[in-house]
Amino acid sequence: MKRKKVKNPGTSGMRIRRGQQIVLENERSTEHVAVKVVMYDSMQGWLAENGDGDYQWYREHKQEHDAKETEYWKYVKKVGT
Repeated sequence: MKRKKVKNPGTSGMRIRRGQQIVLENERSTEHVAVKVVMYDSMQGWLAENGDGDYQWYREHKQEHDAKETEYWKYVKKVGT
């Protein structure tokens, strides 16, 4: 079986598991935040615990029902890499 080469690995197909610590970047302010993943959903984004122990949704994709002031985040890397 021949393997297909991926030209741009990006985040598609990445495996996000509960308990992983990752860095996210705010698309508007370019602020970086390290969080611990509780749950990942390909449409909703990350439910994660921040450094203060608070849980928050970090939205990844814009959806038509989102409020205008909703902030969106993108995956940067795993913590420590």
